[in-house]
Amino acid sequence: MKKSINIIFNIVIPTLLAYGVFFLLYSIFQQYFYEYRWLAAIPFAIVTGYIIIENKKEWITIKQQS
Repeated sequence: MKKSINIIFNIVIPTLLAYGVFFLLYSIFQQYFYEYRWLAAIPFAIVTGYIIIENKKEWITIKQQS
């Protein structure tokens, strides 16, 4: 049970939050900077890289605990 709670709090929630922020930024870019909407790929790449790095750290921690 503790392992699944750790996964939810340390991986799932931050992932959802990060992608929520990305889509908020993307919608702002799309509304106000339509001709520069391709720039929204930059925050997407940053968020994806951050999520991958953080999830790897969490999985290593979870594997060490079990």
